[in-house]
Order: sequence, then C-alpha cells, then structure tokens
Amino acid sequence: MPETERVCGLPRYCVALSLLIVLLLCGMACAERTVVGESYQSTATERNNARLVVEDLVGSLHVVYYDYDGVFHSVASGIGAGWSLPELVAAGGRNPSIAVDSDNVLHLVYRQGTLTAFDIMQTTFNGDWSEAKVVHHDVLSGVSRPVIAVDSENGLHCVWQRQGYGSTPNSEVWYKYAAPGGGWDGTAINISSSYGASEYPTLTIDSDDNVYVFWKDSGEDIFSDKKVLLRKHTKGIGWDAEYTNVSNTTGNGSYATMDPCAVTDTEGTVHLVWKDSQTGNREIFYKACVNGVWDTTPTNISETSTASGRPSISVDGRGCLYVAWEEKTDGIYYDIVRKTRGIAGGWSEMVNISESAGVDSRSVSTIPMTGPGLCCVWTEGESVPYDIAFHYEEATDVAEAGGGSLLLVRRSHPNPFTSTTTIRYELPEPGAVVVTVYDLCGRRVRTLVSGRTAAGVHEVTWDGKNDSGADLAAGVYFCTVACGSRRATSRMVIVR
Repeated sequence: MPETERVCGLPRYCVALSLLIVLLLCGMACAERTVVGESYQSTATERNNARLVVEDLVGSLHVVYYDYDGVFHSVASGIGAGWSLPELVAAGGRNPSIAVDSDNVLHLVYRQGTLTAFDIMQTTFNGDWSEAKVVHHDVLSGVSRPVIAVDSENGLHCVWQRQGYGSTPNSEVWYKYAAPGGGWDGTAINISSSYGASEYPTLTIDSDDNVYVFWKDSGEDIFSDKKVLLRKHTKGIGWDAEYTNVSNTTGNGSYATMDPCAVTDTEGTVHLVWKDSQTGNREIFYKACVNGVWDTTPTNISETSTASGRPSISVDGRGCLYVAWEEKTDGIYYDIVRKTRGIAGGWSEMVNISESAGVDSRSVSTIPMTGPGLCCVWTEGESVPYDIAFHYEEATDVAEAGGGSLLLVRRSHPNPFTSTTTIRYELPEPGAVVVTVYDLCGRRVRTLVSGRTAAGVHEVTWDGKNDSGADLAAGVYFCTVACGSRRATSRMVIVR
C-alpha cells in the first residue's frame, strides 16, 4: 500500500503495531469509509449484478454511478487516497458496469436514455474517456442493465436485459462479444431463448475463458415462481443447449428468487449468490461450482429474521470470499452487512459495515481484489442528495471462519516500481514455501524463494529480472506465494 495511506488520521506505519494488537485481540478489521460523490437517485449504484468499482493494474480504484444527468466516474490512486471530483462520462446514461483489461484500459457499458432506452453503449478510459460506441441498438424494444466482463485475451463480453413488447411480452437476456482489439461487429443473440420474464443478468468468466451467464427467470409462465438460471458458453465449443436451474427453486412466490451475482476465483471455481425465500423469509443463498460440478443444495448464509436482499460476492488475493448485502437490521432501515469465508471453508459471523442508523444503505457492489480485503460501494441516505459511499476493510475474521489459518500476502512496495520492489508475506505456521513471479501470460519468470520457512512475517525483494539475470520488460507481473495447499497472489507493475 502507498506510504501516504493514513489510518484514523495517522500515518499507517505509526499505528501498525498497535493496530495489529487490536485486530488480534478483538477480531476486528482495518476499515476505511469515504464518500465518493452525491446523487439524486436513491439507487445510484443500481443492483449489484454489475461491478461499479474496479481496481486497475497499478492499484488505482475507479467508481461509476449514475444521477439524473448521466453516468459519473471518480478515481482514487489507491486505498486511503482521496477521490477525484466526479466526472460526467455519459450524459443521459443509466445502469453502468465497468471492467479493466490486461492493458489497464477501463471498459464502461451503460444504457443510453432515461425512460425507454434502445441503445447499449460502451466507452473506454486510458487517461481520458473515448468517444462512446454503440454495443447494440434495438429497433423493437427497450434495453437495460448491461454487464461487462473481460477474458484473458481482452475479449469483451456483454449481457443485458431486453424488455418485452407486442407479441413477445416477456423480457429476455441478450449477449454480445467483441474480439480483442475489435469492435462490437458481431450479432447479438438471445441466450434466454424459450424462457420468459428473464431479468437481472450477470456473468463471470473462469480461468479457461468459459462464460457463465446467470439471470432471474419465471419460465414460460410469467406468474410462475422465479428461479436463477444458468447458461454456459464453453470456449471453442459454444453455448450449452440446455439451461440449468441452479437455485433449485420450488414454491417461493413470484418475486422471491432474484439478484444473482457471481465471481470466479483463481482456481477456476465459480461462486454464486442470490436472494431467495426458500425458508419463507428473504435470505441470501450461496452455491459453488468446482470442476464443473455444482453443489447439490444451496447454503443459506444470511439466516436472519429480517429481509435480506441484493447480494454481491467477491474474492481477494488470498482466495477468501466476501458476500455483502442489504439487511433490515432494525426492521425499518437497510444496512450493508457482510460475511466472509476463508479457504478452509465456513462462514464468519455477520458484520454491519455501514452502521447507518436512521437512513437506508442499499445496492452494494463489491470487487475482486488482488490483495487481502473487501472493497465495495453503495448508495446511502434518506433523502436527496444521496451519498455514494466507498468502504474498504482488511478483514481478519476470514482467518477464523473455517477453523483454519490463512497465508497472507500484502501488496508489494513500491508498486509500480522501476528497480526493486519488496513482497511481504505472513505464514500461519512453518512449511515449505515457494515464491514465484509469473508474467501476464502465466509463464514463470523468476523463483524468489524455495525452501522451508518459519512461521511469521517475511519479506523478499525482486529486482525486476528473470532467473537468468536479464531485465524484464515493463508491464504487469504476478507474485504467487505457495505453502502446501495455501496459495496467494499479488500483482506488480514494472515501469521503465
């Protein structure tokens, strides 16, 4: 993390030791909460099936949200840094979704228009925002809620919701692909196909570039119980012919099953959360897909007596899961709460991270992190203007969640770097450790540590060279620390 990061008004290095003691004794987390901007929309961060905050390759954070005027963007140079003045990026835009590619280019998609929008648009940011391009123009019906994701080759994948019309009254989920360096020249396809009332799509891409699209659906009868459906595109093969009901929904009422959100970890496991009423109360459910096999039954991770909704799931560089959602903690107002799960399995206790008594905090959106911790944004307030709140915490309860210990890797420092950078990692117990540097294509370029290492905090310096002693080119590299079955990764950037 940057040297200028401050905690509770003091330089981080001044409070590091005392903070560590507090964390160990109290089981609390190092957290930071700031306001990015303001909006006159009570759902300025929309539903969380679209990522609204991303971390780029040099550690900067980007937040997008919408207001009456359109889509706004704000950036911070890192955790603890101040946010830039929000910039209007897309006048008249709604429903933003953002992703970053391996060239550190940001891709923003949104629907153009207020009440009835017929265009899904895209713009990119590489220091400045580009002129917007049309992803898809619909000549028959309105479109909304686009979600974008980037694969390992910088191919772009976008899904959105198409409203029903005339003889086709049910909404549909559509998909389009843009090849690396190309445009949105292909044909959009209806992937919900024979189903109806298909809404709130989301997608995630695994380590083999297979695409998973989830959405809420009622089947042909729009008054039937809702379910979360999946359609998968296998790279080199194509779309599955059949749909999978991953929520296993039966008899839950027409609006009970909705708001899917998914993420893929570095091992290729797909993690899915959604809102459901299988217990008779609106709860947050979770399922995982390991090596192509889904959990048989979903897990209720909220287990509360009050209404839970709009979950968002992310994974950090340690492989720890974070699920955040809105919860009526006092039976009146919504707060943003979260649970964590370590790599050993098991969920932590629920933690209220907004603690916004007397006002609503809603529509949380989380992001996958390269380092340890949770980053998210939400809309907060009781009347206009509403705050766009940003929250970061380096949660500690993940280590105890499954009764196991975690391998922790901090951000390398400095990062980006020109000559040397230092990687700091912590072992919960002694073991055989391998610290390896990989390039962006996954090729091993340098082994920094290989051998048995004592428990505790360790540091290793990398000089930006390969195993032969030659300087490596400027670009993005990954440092992986492995100890037994534990593995954690940190991203580094060389600038020449």
